[in-house]
Amino acid sequence: MCSHKPRLIILVRHGESASNKDKTVNQHVPNHLIPLTENGWKQARRSGAELMRLLNVDDPEAVQELAENYEFQDENRKPLEQHYARNSKVPDSNIVFYTSPYRRTRETLRGMLDVLDEYNERNCGVSARQNDGYHPLGKKRQAHWQCPEFPHGFFENHESRDLLNSLKKTASRKTFIHYRVKDEPRLREQDFGNFQELSSMRDVMSMRANYGHFFFRFPQGESAADVYDRCASFQETLFRHFNQQDRKPRDVVVLVTHGIYLRVFLMKWFRWTYEEFESFTNVPNGSLVVMELDPELDRYVLRTTMPKWC
Repeated sequence: MCSHKPRLIILVRHGESASNKDKTVNQHVPNHLIPLTENGWKQARRSGAELMRLLNVDDPEAVQELAENYEFQDENRKPLEQHYARNSKVPDSNIVFYTSPYRRTRETLRGMLDVLDEYNERNCGVSARQNDGYHPLGKKRQAHWQCPEFPHGFFENHESRDLLNSLKKTASRKTFIHYRVKDEPRLREQDFGNFQELSSMRDVMSMRANYGHFFFRFPQGESAADVYDRCASFQETLFRHFNQQDRKPRDVVVLVTHGIYLRVFLMKWFRWTYEEFESFTNVPNGSLVVMELDPELDRYVLRTTMPKWC
């Protein structure tokens, strides 16, 4: 069976959320409804520019301009060390985004797509507004947008008539970057329980530090080991998609998720022991972790140096 493995799998931790900045928010706002802060939106758009720098594109100069436009002074973030080899130079034209259905991840994705849309407009001359933006296209199993502020359900941008007319006017064909967005509940944050009273959560967190992060189960919530089980199920879904002949090959797969899920995903994929998992800490908000397909080894190589506990 022929495999259509994407050349990159990229994991993104959401931008700074209201609860990252103020834990008391968890006492009265459900975890899945916590939004990004203003700083988190800036991180989201910077993440979009960083994603563009990882892609193979027609116009690297436009990408560099976008990166400069969305860079800002972020005192809370230490950039991760990347060792990206770029094993292929074929232009990327098909990206699939999977996102946790939590508000902060959807908003992070929205910020990233703003940058990708801006690149498509510069490169191909068609704006997201002309291309219907984030409105549903009437496909089967497609959810409607409940809120204009962030995407959900299923969304796909496509080559519109305006785009095709624009491309006919150019001297050479430009690569329009198609993307699809899919809500994936299995990418959600570790469940810490429902509303979280601050003082009791401090005691629970202290207990977890002594017990161990991987096996400790939060009262009325999950352990990281529980997250591992749903992560394993999602990875099996990815493998099936890679091997299905009737599916359009994906150049890049992007997962917009949470700190703990991101580490558990890597643990499952690269078969880390739980001791190895315990040695790593969360990546900073808005960070990208890059897995690149090595064509000679026919397997993915982690190109990002993960931060460890001091």
